[in-house]
Amino acid sequence: MITGSCHCSDIEFCIHENELTVRYCYCTTCRKLSGSDYSSVARVARPSFTITKGAESLAAYESRPGKLRYYCSKCFSPIYVTTDNELSFLRVRLGLLDGSPRVKVTGHMWVSEKPTWRTIEDCLPVYMHEYTGE
Repeated sequence: MITGSCHCSDIEFCIHENELTVRYCYCTTCRKLSGSDYSSVARVARPSFTITKGAESLAAYESRPGKLRYYCSKCFSPIYVTTDNELSFLRVRLGLLDGSPRVKVTGHMWVSEKPTWRTIEDCLPVYMHEYTGE
C-alpha cells in the first residue's frame, strides 16, 4: 500500500497498488497549476485509490470540459485528476506520496506544450498529446 497527503495533512489517501505507472506531463494546465516545467503523474485504477482522511476538504476545478482536478481547499495541494475519457483511472501527482514507492516511468506526454527551454534528456517514449495506453 502507498500512502500520501496534501501539504497541510488535512487530506490523506492510500493507493492499493504495488507499483505505479508514471508519465511526465508538460501540458500548459499542469505547468500553470504546479508552477513547474512538468508534473509527474501516476495513473491509478480508481478502485485502488481511497481518501482516508479529510474528504470534506476536497474541492474540484474543471480545467477543461470533462476534466476535474481535485485539490485541498485549505492548502491547495493537487490531490488527483479525473477525466471523462478515462473512467477507470485517475491521476495522482507523485510529490504527494510518502516514502519511496516503486514507480515505472513510461514516457513524456503533452510534449506539444512543453516549454522550449525544457529539454528531454532520456530515451523514454515521447507523446505529443495525452497518452492513455499502458
